[in-house]
Amino acid sequence: MNRDETLTLNEQMECARQRLHDLYEQYGGFGHACVLEQSMILDELINQYNHMYQTKELHHYVQSAPQSFLCKTIALPT
Repeated sequence: MNRDETLTLNEQMECARQRLHDLYEQYGGFGHACVLEQSMILDELINQYNHMYQTKELHHYVQSAPQSFLCKTIALPT
């Protein structure tokens, strides 16, 4: 197992953010392919984090919502 596999998602995001900053400084902006690629890597990590957070929030909401709210019956017009 390599070091990247043992890092938490937060640690991976921070490393990716720092690398993006370093590449930005080295190449002078976002126009260089290396900088754009690193930006996409960071975006993917952020998307993973947001997905985990939203899934956790949704799970918490479903677990804590009143049963009558979750199973509301709606009468259809005849």
